[in-house]
Amino acid sequence: MAVESLAELKSIISEQLLKFGRVNEEDTPEEKDSPRLGIASPAAASALQDDVADEIVDRLKAEKDKSSPGDSALDADAARTLPLGARTKPRGVFEDDWGARPSDERPWPVILVHGTCDTKGVWQIMGNILRQDGWAVFAPDYGHRATQTIPESSQQLGAYIDTVLAVTGAEKVILVGHSQGGLLARYWMRMDGGAEKVIHLMSISAPNHGTTHGGIASRLIRTQRQEAVIRSIIDGWFGPAGMDQVVGSEVLRDVNRDGDLESGVSYTCIATRSDAVVVPPETCFLDPEGAPEGAVRNIYIQDFDRHAVVMHEDMPMDKRVHAIVRTLLRMVEHTPR
Repeated sequence: MAVESLAELKSIISEQLLKFGRVNEEDTPEEKDSPRLGIASPAAASALQDDVADEIVDRLKAEKDKSSPGDSALDADAARTLPLGARTKPRGVFEDDWGARPSDERPWPVILVHGTCDTKGVWQIMGNILRQDGWAVFAPDYGHRATQTIPESSQQLGAYIDTVLAVTGAEKVILVGHSQGGLLARYWMRMDGGAEKVIHLMSISAPNHGTTHGGIASRLIRTQRQEAVIRSIIDGWFGPAGMDQVVGSEVLRDVNRDGDLESGVSYTCIATRSDAVVVPPETCFLDPEGAPEGAVRNIYIQDFDRHAVVMHEDMPMDKRVHAIVRTLLRMVEHTPR
């Protein structure tokens, strides 16, 4: 009995396997099945003309010693032109939802602008939380991981914001910028005429008035040679954008000349006392002179959690920052400007 059952099983398996074997030549195209998928073949493969095929072969021969762009994670020649910080592994993943639209309760798109050597993936947690709150949230990548000069990146940011406004039909946006992202937003608003498109700017540990050459180590720099070494490190890691954010740069003079603020825009500046990159941390704060009371909020994380140790690079992912941002975004409509 067992032998007969085994023979029957082998017969069934063989019969099924034949269905995925070679198709008989007399079968019509509609009756032919794909040997791999078992579905009707939609059409036969096309043959290229000889001259076209020969050209493809010649191109392949000419390129045989060259690697394809996908042969490595980053082409070696291209990698050598990037600052070291731009070659680090990105943090998180955050994708734009171009189907998102503002609502009556949340009438302005929120655009999250990352900092130097980061990508928009740094907004993965905050961006999704704000979407759950009902905001239409977008985030650009720009400037070779934000290592180009700030004036160059400003052009890219402006084009992105214009695209968001065109797609969503909104008249203004809310900008949330971490580190260079906050300073870049201010540069675009002032130098590229973007202020009229912004209702509120949140700067998170942004060097609005510049940081020192060595950050927390700046007090150790005592000679011009030491300063030159630090500058070389800044250029090598952060690219041209690094020196744009150091006290005394032309970018900082431009954005702070004749006052810190733009007419019709309200501001929130969030800093951490444990910042070792933007030093001193209060450089993030903006001078409210000439603005209506309440139009500018300068806040330390430690105002809400006095023992919190939140580093500069961790601000976009910190739960206390999220709580502040979520709360104040709901108040934007009623914030003086």
